[in-house]
Amino acid sequence: MNSREIKRPLDIEGTVILVGSATCGRAAGALEVLKELREQVERKGIEARIFEVGCMGLCSREPIVIIKKPPNPTICYGNITVELVSRLVDGYLLYDDPCFELAIGTVEGSYEEGFKIPELERSQYEMKLLTKRCGFIDPEDIEQYIACGGYSSLEKALDMDPWEIIEEVKRAGLRGLGGAGFPTGLKWELAKKAEGEPKYVICNADEGDPGAFMDRIILESDPHEVIEGMIIAGHAIGSNKGYVYVREEYPLAIRRLEIAISQAYEKGLLGDNILGKGFSFDIKL
Repeated sequence: MNSREIKRPLDIEGTVILVGSATCGRAAGALEVLKELREQVERKGIEARIFEVGCMGLCSREPIVIIKKPPNPTICYGNITVELVSRLVDGYLLYDDPCFELAIGTVEGSYEEGFKIPELERSQYEMKLLTKRCGFIDPEDIEQYIACGGYSSLEKALDMDPWEIIEEVKRAGLRGLGGAGFPTGLKWELAKKAEGEPKYVICNADEGDPGAFMDRIILESDPHEVIEGMIIAGHAIGSNKGYVYVREEYPLAIRRLEIAISQAYEKGLLGDNILGKGFSFDIKL
């Protein structure tokens, strides 16, 4: 898969603005901030691309606005209100005042390695894997996911023997996030060896632990990652059908996953004969 002609937001030339709009951001007023930003940028004739993105993990600092204005460093702003939008637009976009009093810090890194904010101590100890794109791509745009290398692992996996995939997952040491930390490779091996047909891949996105929102954040911010993983799991264990269970209280996660599933079908990444490799897989929400 190659969608490099579709630029990743922070790779686009010129001024780029990202507004976090996962549930945490929306609860803090992100949609109102996004609307005000778009109106002011258009009204004042500023050339800038504005993207609605997911959650980068700093929920207490929402609404978050990230501005890339070359040649300056990319800056992450936190707790931005509708009233503060004009400060960013007039101060920084028009007159080159970085508005450091509103900034969390500068953004460094890449889509391959993940992004960090050096000014945040916690950022020094993080190595994001599952969440490295969260907050930096539009979760409703499959082309941006593909441009970041999305579905390339699926393409590789479909050329592998299922047992090769299982052994690779074992070597990676991947474990479940439940209390037992059950090895994922062993789980896939048991499912592969299990007798009986059909087999199903079940993605349990219900979170019973109070205050646990890991599943919701990934579904809202990078849903294609979940879809890709399910297809690979299906190929590994010999399943052609997957189900995602999401609680009704996550309407944004449901909507973005529905969009992602529809896009994957349109791209031939779900359904019959995926990527012409002879493997078929369907997902139902």
